[in-house]
Amino acid sequence: MTSIEVDPEILADLGRSLTEVGADLQWQATSAAEQAWGLGPGDSAGALAAVLGDFEHQRQVLGRELDDLAGCVTDAGRLYAEVELEVGGWLDPAAEQ
Repeated sequence: MTSIEVDPEILADLGRSLTEVGADLQWQATSAAEQAWGLGPGDSAGALAAVLGDFEHQRQVLGRELDDLAGCVTDAGRLYAEVELEVGGWLDPAAEQ
């Protein structure tokens, strides 16, 4: 029989890591957009915005998606731990009923 082992602590760590990566992506997208002023007046800033605009938008979207995924992973770890405790109580004959 195949068994799957889940560690709620590892899922919580994964959730925190995903949150950090998402925040970093969003910060990079915002930072790149704010630095376009360095090109000065003229067409170059607009051209850069046109080239990088979709890329930066996708960074923002990915950052938000990673935040959502982090929340789901963290919830899954918490719920798994709760279910494991409940089922363990049912299966343990020494546990108080």
